[in-house]
Amino acid sequence: MSKMRKMRILSLVALFLCQAHSQATSRPNILLIMADDLGIGDPGCYGNKTLRTPNIDRLASGGVKLTQHLAASPLCTPSRAAFMTGRYPVRSGMASRNRIGVFIFSASSGGLPPSEITFARLLKDQGYSTALIGKWHLGMNCYNMTDFCHHPLRHGFDYFYGIPTTNLRDCRPGEGTVFGMAYRWMVFIPLQIVGVTVLTLAVLRWLGLLHVPYGVFLFLFLLAGTIAASFLCFLHYFRPTNCFLMKNYDISQQPTSYDNLTQRLAVEATQFIKRNTKTPFLLVLSFIHVHTAHFANKDFAHKSKHGAYGDSAEEMDWSVVLSIEHIL
Repeated sequence: MSKMRKMRILSLVALFLCQAHSQATSRPNILLIMADDLGIGDPGCYGNKTLRTPNIDRLASGGVKLTQHLAASPLCTPSRAAFMTGRYPVRSGMASRNRIGVFIFSASSGGLPPSEITFARLLKDQGYSTALIGKWHLGMNCYNMTDFCHHPLRHGFDYFYGIPTTNLRDCRPGEGTVFGMAYRWMVFIPLQIVGVTVLTLAVLRWLGLLHVPYGVFLFLFLLAGTIAASFLCFLHYFRPTNCFLMKNYDISQQPTSYDNLTQRLAVEATQFIKRNTKTPFLLVLSFIHVHTAHFANKDFAHKSKHGAYGDSAEEMDWSVVLSIEHIL
């Protein structure tokens, strides 16, 4: 190898090391904003003319707008696992073969394994302050209600304020239930079977073909009542026990109130930014919008041209500007 070529190689290595050192010492603040179930054609910057998203459009006009993307999954839990780790969700056991594929119960024992390395953990190791505000949906506990093995604070985040699961319709009164299929197989069909059985036994007894004690009829009626009452009790107690807002490891509100929820999340985000003005930070603002159940503050309700969905999207866009103003 010639002396001149060696000098060129050494120069390139020195240049690379200088650039790497410069990038390592700059450590820019990082704000990631994730919207849940927002359509790609809904923001104005992607062509929508009737849904008002001026703050998201402002971000797009001042930066880079991407037009192609492949998600690891169309579902909440596996797609978020892939986003956090950069790995296919099947690698971390976060993909499911059934039709649900997400965590519906806070008491579920599954979640993102503690051994998985998230980008939050990598940045925390580099001296960043890290926070996740909004939706987590990657599990809570392993063996008991206090081990928090899947909690955001066990995956590289210093601060967490939000909901551990997802924005279930059951958590907002009057929005229906996600347990429609469970109702069919656990209530409606069993009650049909009990009803057909009672009618058949009654006809056979009336025709004198079979002697059926009255105790059998009483038992079947009690069984039907128990099935119906059990499901009604489940729906009644599901919301207070499964729908709650957390601040780090503590429950700050149970059940979750949707009144001014977006505003409260925005306040938490801006306060985190203010606390870390002198240190590099990572803030993941994981919106509860626009996943059902749709909700919006009174200042946004019934104001869009797209019903409850549009109200929710426009309120989400409003909260984006707070984060932008505190960073710029």
